[in-house]
Amino acid sequence: MKTNRRQLMKGALALSALSMASPGRAKAAETTSVTVIGGGLSGLNSALMLKDAGYDVIVLEASDRVGGRVYTADGVETRPEYGASQIGKSYARTISLCERFNLKLIPEHRKLMAMSNYVNGQWVKSTDWEHSEVNKTVGDERKIPPALLSSKILTGLNPLKSLTDWLDPQFSDYDISIYDLFKQHGVSEEAIRLASATTDIHTASALGLLQEKNRGLFDLAFTKDVQEAVDRPYGYGNGKGMSEGLALINNIEGGCSRLPEAMAAALGDSVRTGKMVRKINMSKTGAEVTCMDGSRFKSDYVISALPFSTLQYVSVFPDLQGKQAEGVFKLDYVDTSRAFGIIEEPFWEEDGFEPSFFSDETVQMFWALEKRPDEDKPRFMVVFTDAAASRIDQYSKQKALAVMEAEINRIRPATKGKLRFLDMYGWKNNPMIQGCRHMYSPGQINRFAREIVKPHYRLHFAGEHTRRNDFGMESALESGERAAFEIISLG
Repeated sequence: MKTNRRQLMKGALALSALSMASPGRAKAAETTSVTVIGGGLSGLNSALMLKDAGYDVIVLEASDRVGGRVYTADGVETRPEYGASQIGKSYARTISLCERFNLKLIPEHRKLMAMSNYVNGQWVKSTDWEHSEVNKTVGDERKIPPALLSSKILTGLNPLKSLTDWLDPQFSDYDISIYDLFKQHGVSEEAIRLASATTDIHTASALGLLQEKNRGLFDLAFTKDVQEAVDRPYGYGNGKGMSEGLALINNIEGGCSRLPEAMAAALGDSVRTGKMVRKINMSKTGAEVTCMDGSRFKSDYVISALPFSTLQYVSVFPDLQGKQAEGVFKLDYVDTSRAFGIIEEPFWEEDGFEPSFFSDETVQMFWALEKRPDEDKPRFMVVFTDAAASRIDQYSKQKALAVMEAEINRIRPATKGKLRFLDMYGWKNNPMIQGCRHMYSPGQINRFAREIVKPHYRLHFAGEHTRRNDFGMESALESGERAAFEIISLG
């Protein structure tokens, strides 16, 4: 159908009337040197470094808070950490920022009480596990508590020496599932079964987890008491005799959220919360970032510190290509879900088993935590990882907590009436992040791990998923530092 002059004029007048009736509808773009997308540790570190180097920076954060997966639950009794909590002695960037913002580091307060085991419907003390008839593992495996099987066996099979070995093609044969690696090395079926309760052995790349084990050993080298460090289900313990200087593992007094909050405060009004990015358009002369609310930001460069689980929903032009695109759209994000509470009475005095426990049933990990100096009662955490975490998160919070409590009471009747649940948090349910952490699937490190960090036109990449050497909070800062240096080096 042809459009005549009268129709065009009518349409133009209608648009003009709409514009006058809705002043400010088309928002003018703000201009800055660099737009950073994501207000977690990596994005904030990029912005701080760029600001220190004399760049104008704007940070866009979709949620109403900064910190990303650093999240202290200030409104919950005992103020648990929903996400990152451990600061290793070798976390140089993290420690430096804490010093810069006068944040006090204190020895980690998550001291795990001794762990018993509920396997095949029977309780076994850890001290009895090696020689118990319930223990169906073989050889030296029998000496390893069930909760540590995956960690200990991986450590024994780890060929990596330097922090970047995981990216060296000579170790590409390890980019297979943990299950396949264990089978290649004769790990028993029972050890594999028990290990699968705490580790996703079929869908996680062994090479990716070996890198983390290697980085953990590097952290241990920063203390005189390496030989006394205690392995546990979520890393190494603080050991003994660490009265001088920093402990092997530290927390921030008042909660780890104090760090990203201090970083954001130093950036002032450069940090904009409630800004969910929809589009990144780039040209030869610059880039424009558009948010869902219509606000626009023009800059010379853009840093995306978004997890790929979120970046894949952002329109990028020119389009991502090849292995980098595969990484953005295929890299998996796994879940961790934790429930937090208080132990009202020492139930272990009734049944005689150690307070914490591992189970091969619904509740995989119950961590009884020793009292802090300022507390009257011990705390506890119920920990779900990987597929089990995603499954429990499909319940409402109220239903999930009820299921956990009922299951704990069923397998350990002495706990009835002695646990007070406070809260739970599952990272898959956070729409801005959609997972606790990235996890390479078998073969993905070989396919795209080296390429995902490379700049794409005027777009640079940060975030824990782009780490090279580190892990944990330090890896987020490492990645932000790298992205900032990339831009600074362009002059």
